[in-house]
Amino acid sequence: MLNRKPTRIELKAEDKEEYEAVKAERQQAQLQATAAAAGKAPLSQLFRAPAKKPTVAQRIGLQQAAAAAAAAGEQEGMVEVEVKLRLPDAAAHAKLAEALQPGYRATYQQENFFFDGAQQELSKERVVLRVRFYNGDQKAMITVKGKQVLKDGIGRAPEEEEPVDPALARQFLQDPAKLLNLGTPLLENLKSSLGVSQLVCLGGFNNTRQEFEWGGHTLELDETKYEWGTLFELECETAEPERLRGELEAFLSGLGVPHSYSTTTKFANFRNRTLF
Repeated sequence: MLNRKPTRIELKAEDKEEYEAVKAERQQAQLQATAAAAGKAPLSQLFRAPAKKPTVAQRIGLQQAAAAAAAAGEQEGMVEVEVKLRLPDAAAHAKLAEALQPGYRATYQQENFFFDGAQQELSKERVVLRVRFYNGDQKAMITVKGKQVLKDGIGRAPEEEEPVDPALARQFLQDPAKLLNLGTPLLENLKSSLGVSQLVCLGGFNNTRQEFEWGGHTLELDETKYEWGTLFELECETAEPERLRGELEAFLSGLGVPHSYSTTTKFANFRNRTLF
């Protein structure tokens, strides 16, 4: 066997610069994935827009790191996972509510309002910013959601939220700048990651949510009212969506309650003025 000296590859100046850039990006992405696994990565890191268009090599490395970070985030509860089943009409909704009555917990009248950047910075990245009021001004929450994947009645989406004073939240509807400049970590991350300098209120819709205990789970039975119609849906957060979906379908079928897999989010129906 001949002993050969190792081949030395000389990079051109521009190639070397790209190599170093890719190396730095991958190291940073690995750090973010590690932080996410430890439960320390903010949601904004999962949908942060790059400052400049990456090279092909950079995109491959960043996509791999983003997938790892998203997987780690789901394990730590940063990704909301829900079973979502659509009910065809008010009769099916009422029949299911009656059957679940022994486990009744509460009813919430929810007012949902949505915001986007003046240049559609959020919608372009499939990010949703919502302010929700519960039972008038009993409670208010700010929620940021990343792109949701809804397939076969199971929805998955990165989500982060924080409470806000209801009286202050009411002011956001007339003056969205107060929301943008709230100064909380959630809003500051949103501003810095997506470059939002101005918010606009898109309007919203109302939802009546009944909560029930069932089989060790909290079921959410929704009646969502838009200006153009009403939808009915059963939702439940779970760490085992496939198993729970099967159990819920068997339960509904046993009751004679017709149902189907949800195919469109409430927000998408609002934006598109649909009832899918």
